[in-house]
Formats: sequence, C-alpha cells, structure tokens
Amino acid sequence: MYRYLQALSILFLFFYSCDLFSQGLDSQEERPKIGLVLSGGGAKGIAHVGVLKSLEQAGIRPDYIVGTSMGAVVGGLYSLGYSADELEQIIQRIDWGLLISNRVDFKYIAFEEKEYYNRYLLEFPIVKGKIAFPSGLIQGQVLSDILHYYTWPANSYETFDDFPIPFRCVATDIRTGQPMIFDRGYLQDALRSSIAIPTVFSAFELDSTSVVDGGVVNNFPVDIVRGMGADVVIGVNVSDEDFKEVDDLGGFGGILMQIAMAPSLSITKENIEATDIYIKPDLEGYSTGSFSAYNEILELGKKTGEKYFAQFKALADSLERKDVIPGLSFQTDSIQINRIEILGNNLFSTDLIRSKMNINEGEYVTRDELETAVHGIYGMNGFYKVDYRLTPLGINSYEILVRIKEKPSTLLSTAIHYDNQFSAGILLNFTAREVLGHNSRTVVLADVSENPKFRFDYYKYTGTNKKFAFNLRANYLRQELPSYIEGKESDVQIGQNTRVEAQMISTNSLKQAFYIGGVFDASKSKYRFLSSSFDEVRNGRQTYFGGRFKYYRNSQNDRNYPTKGAEALLETTLHFKDWLNFKLNPGVDTIYLDTDEGELPISKEVFDSFIEELVPNSYLSTYGKYSKFIRISSKLQIRPELAAGLTLSSEESDKVFSDFFVGGYQNVRFNDTQFWGLNYAEVQTPNFIKFGAGIQYIPLNKIYLRAGANLLGYSDQVSFTDPEFFNKIYQQDSYFGYGLDISYQSILGPISAGIGGNNKDKALRSYISIGFSFNYSDR
Repeated sequence: MYRYLQALSILFLFFYSCDLFSQGLDSQEERPKIGLVLSGGGAKGIAHVGVLKSLEQAGIRPDYIVGTSMGAVVGGLYSLGYSADELEQIIQRIDWGLLISNRVDFKYIAFEEKEYYNRYLLEFPIVKGKIAFPSGLIQGQVLSDILHYYTWPANSYETFDDFPIPFRCVATDIRTGQPMIFDRGYLQDALRSSIAIPTVFSAFELDSTSVVDGGVVNNFPVDIVRGMGADVVIGVNVSDEDFKEVDDLGGFGGILMQIAMAPSLSITKENIEATDIYIKPDLEGYSTGSFSAYNEILELGKKTGEKYFAQFKALADSLERKDVIPGLSFQTDSIQINRIEILGNNLFSTDLIRSKMNINEGEYVTRDELETAVHGIYGMNGFYKVDYRLTPLGINSYEILVRIKEKPSTLLSTAIHYDNQFSAGILLNFTAREVLGHNSRTVVLADVSENPKFRFDYYKYTGTNKKFAFNLRANYLRQELPSYIEGKESDVQIGQNTRVEAQMISTNSLKQAFYIGGVFDASKSKYRFLSSSFDEVRNGRQTYFGGRFKYYRNSQNDRNYPTKGAEALLETTLHFKDWLNFKLNPGVDTIYLDTDEGELPISKEVFDSFIEELVPNSYLSTYGKYSKFIRISSKLQIRPELAAGLTLSSEESDKVFSDFFVGGYQNVRFNDTQFWGLNYAEVQTPNFIKFGAGIQYIPLNKIYLRAGANLLGYSDQVSFTDPEFFNKIYQQDSYFGYGLDISYQSILGPISAGIGGNNKDKALRSYISIGFSFNYSDR
C-alpha cells in the first residue's frame, strides 16, 4: 500500500511539473518554487536535520523555508546557508542538558562566584521581605547564547528575504493571542520568540510585547509558505496531527500543552491537506523534552529522509534541479561596535557591567569575543538572563543593546546533605546585593547539623575599571573529628576553627584569581596537642595572624563532575605571630603528668612557661596543588595530580606549627588534601608531598566511576638550616593508598560511595555522601 501511494505521488509531481513547463515556465527564474515547512516539536524537531540530508542528496535546495519553534531554529540556520552536515555538527556540539536548564557551563561563572554556583536544590527570591516562589520556567540563557552564535551571519542581511533561502518563522503575541510572522529584524530574537515553549521556557520580551512559541497558533505553517509563492510544498511534521484523547495525554502537563496548542491543532489538518509531500517521522516514545536522546532522534530523522528519497529525487529530476549546498563554514568576520547600551540593570552599575564585557566602543569583535563578553556579565551570578541585540549603524558598524534581567537583590537558597563522617545537615544561603555598599555582594551561609558551620562572605568591586574586589570572609566550623590508629577510630577531637580573612582579589578572569591580604586563624581542640592523660586540661587553643598571597586557577567544566580542564593552587602564608595556650578545668592549678615513676605534679605557672616555649617565631608555610583531566574520550579521562605543603622555619619540631590536613574525599577547608586510602584528616602534618593518578569512566549518563592510587610522604618540622634538610623533609613516614568510588548526578546533588585502603594497615575505609554540602567540593 505504501509503495502504491509513493508511486502515485511521484506520478502526480511529474505530470504537475510537466504541465507547468508546457505553459512556458522554462527559465530558471520562473521554474516552480519549492517551499519547505518544518513544524515545532521541541526535541523531536532534531529529526528535521535528517530529512534535510536526503533533500540535499536528491539535489533540492528549497526556495522558501517556514518554521515554527524547533522547526524555526533548524530552518532559520539552514536558510542562512548552513548545510545539513553542519547542522548535525551543531547538534552534536550542544550540551542539551545545559540548554534545558537554568544553568550555564561552570567555566563561564565569575571566579569570585564559582564556589556558590549550582550547589543548591532550591533558590527563593525574597521580595519586599517575603519569600516568593520561582516560576520554574527555563530562562533560556544557553539557548540564547547558541542562537546568537550561529545566527551571526544574518547580521549582513537587511531582511529575511535576502537570506540565501528566504525565511519566515512564527511566534505568538501574548497580548493579543495572534500569530506574529517574522520576515525581518534580528534573527536571534525571531528564533528565540518562536521557540518559547509554554510551560517550559519563559516568554521572550520584544520591544512592545511578550511572545511565546509559535506552535500555539500555527505549528505547521503551510499557509505561510504558500503565501510566499511556493508551488510545491514539502512539509515535515514532528508533532500531533489532531487532538488526543484525555487518557493519551500522559497527565496534567500533557493536558495543559494540548489546551495551549488548541488554536494550532484546529488548523493543522487543513495545512496537512495543503502539503504536496507530507512527512511524519515515527517518533513514538519521544517527547518535546527528549533532548538527551538527540542522537537517536537524529538517526530516526535520517531514516525518515531515506524513505522519502525516491520522491525527492523524482521531484528534482522532473524540475531538472541539481542544487548544491556548499555550506557556510563556522568562520565569520568581525564587526565594529560603535555604540554600547545597557538596558534593565538596577542593582548592577553600568560601569561594572561594561568592565565585565571588556569591550570598548570602536573596537572590532568576533562572535567568540562577543560570546565571551556576555558570559563575563552573566558569570556574576546575579542575573536570570543576559541577552543582546545588534542594530546596524552603517557598513559593518553596529550598536549593541545589552538586555539584562536581574535576580532580586536578596535570595534564599537551600540544600540538604549527608555523609557517614559528619552526619546530615541543611544548608542555608542568604545572598544580598547592594546591601553593604554599591557593587557589593554579601553571603551568609549556614550548615545546620551536628557539626555546624557558618560563613560570612562579603566583597565589593573597586577601582576605576572594577578589576579588583575587596573581600572580607569569616568562617566558623565545629568538627567532631576522629583520630585513628591503623585505620581504626581511637578517639575524637572536638575541635572548633575560626578564620577571618581580609584581602584584595582580582576579578578580571573567569579562570583565575590572585589574592593578597591578611588572615587571623584560631583553632581550639582538647586533644590536638596533649594526650588524654592531661585530665585537668579543658582545651587547647592555637592562634596565628599572618599575611597571605594566593593564586588559584580553575578551568574545569564542572564543579562536581569535571571531565576536562585543570585546577592549580599556590598559597603562601607568612605567620607574623602565633599564640598557644591551654585552658584548665575550673578550680585546677596543678597538672599531674603520668611517668614511669608515678604522677609528677606541675604547677600552672610552670605549665604556662612550658607552653610558651612551644610557640614558634615567625615562619612561612606554603601549600600547592595541581591536577588536570586528560581526555581520552567523552567517557574516559585520566587525572594526574600533585599536592605539597611545606613549613619553612629555622626552628625544629619541638615547636607547634600549623598542620595541613591530608586524607579522605572531602575538602572541608580550602586547602584540605584528598587522599585515596585514608580517612579525612587522618594525617595532620606541617610537611607533606603527594603524587597520584586517577581514572574516570562514565558508562551511562550521570554515572561516574573513579579509581585511583596515590603516594604520600610526610614529616614533622625540619629546620631549613639543618644540613640534612633535604634528606629529612617528607621522609619521616609514608603511605601508598588506593581506592575507587561511584557517583550519581542526582537532583539532590552527588550521591557517592567509595572504598579504599593503603599499604600500612589492613583496614578498608569507606564513605557515603549525598547532596550539596558546605564543603568546597561535594565529591
């Protein structure tokens, strides 16, 4: 039956074209015009590319293209000159997970904001002192970025009729409910308007109105391409042809979508009948949101195109068409920006926004540089959307209008977490902008748990060009930290740490920052410095004040699930002054020390004098680390790493120096060092060096497997004046550790489980963690 219908359609097209030619339409200009219609359908619209491949192979380049929603995007790019192969490359390049989220790639976030980005389950705007609920709609930042990038060639055309293939697309005017047919203007705006899918993407703001997806009013716009002059219409419909029964709609979301699409569905049947070659790919099982299955949908589109290739070839032969699509290539010329205007900013100053753009009027920019400029603005993490429009001022001269949609000045974010060492907790983040000064941001962060943590983090952009910021940060944490003997828990250190930092930081890069300033650190613990035989001691307290320089670089593509990029840190602290003291239990003035000859009484005054002798003079401590993901394939990466801590002093180990924490899978403090085969902070030492390598494999989407091994050498303090310094440093003890873990990228955050061991004991160490935490990394 199918072959019979196919043969009839081929005969019809042949006689139809012969009839036209018999009427004298034998010139190239007067030959029958072919119109192509591409419907909306969200992710299912990716199948259009497969059909375009078969059209090209048959030698047909449409004379007109009209599209709606995803069909508008595919059709708009094709009308500019991209070939079907190039469209396939674009589809393969897109991170579809980001496109259908309210996130952007981690590497585009401002360096001063990276540690807070994309680590909360919910974000609530606070409006007029009350918590409001987010809309849940996707603002479409990544979608806009992609459309801006690939529609760049359209800047050289005055109207859509001037494109290599004349083009139209359809959107819906919210104000009137009527269709808007775009035939001129800024192509990105037209495509973004057409693909504003109701209940998924937010409406798009045009100059005088707001618009949503054109599929609401005309999802299969054959009538429009006929109006452009098409004699033969090829239509590809990846959406419903008629209303569905309630039981087939798949729930409340499907009901809402059918209601929204009701005006369009009422004319779809009519438009199908007006199509000469009607194509309906079999996309059963896929929905408008099946973007993660883009490869499968693309292949189904190719198979559909192959089924219709004979009809395409017959049409091409009958019209003597052997059209060639050379492609557009991805190289583009630069343009001159002669005027910059910022619209929509109230919290963020124009000077600050322009400094993040890093573009001056009169400069020539490429599309990559303009994309980087937009990322620089959005990366401040204070916007729902950063968009722009280019308006011609002359030959290759443009005005850029940067359109900004700011987040409210105050936000409350929350997440939950659990791990088998520090128990469960609730994370609360209160972020306020412009509260403590112009161009400022204030974060108050709390981890409500058995091991509570608090942070106050404030910065204010400074300088003429806003390339620096003053940062004041205060951290407090309380930890019940186990101590271990041969891998088994032997005691618990109940410690508290308070750290205050005041520093200047550079803010002109998305990948790196320099820090310089002062630090005050106070740590209190009962078991940190003395054995538990000192029952009279209530706790010990170690404090220092110093100056710090830090360089930190992070080019990884994700905070918790990186697959490429590197991380590097160099931190040097000059300890100007250290203090060490112990608080005795109430009423105690004598300490009894256990010896082989019995208890030895020590008066408080003698004890205090002894403690003073443990305090070191000024000294320098340096910490550094480096790691890099070496990409073998999209599913397999190797990660070599190096870390080291060094304490430089002319004094020996009879003094008490600040220790580095080595071990485990958590970065509770910024300069903690992870180590396969040890528990968190199982090694606390003033000097260490670590070498390691790991492998990461991603067998399925959102599943990450890691395995690794590392070597640790460490030692007590060694005076740098010691002739044997290089023979002693890092040589006192060592560990060879190994382990593996698995992580799932869930909506709650990383869900991870792992196990490891080392060469010094037979104890295996395991860990489990769930969710987004206060830590500097969650896996």
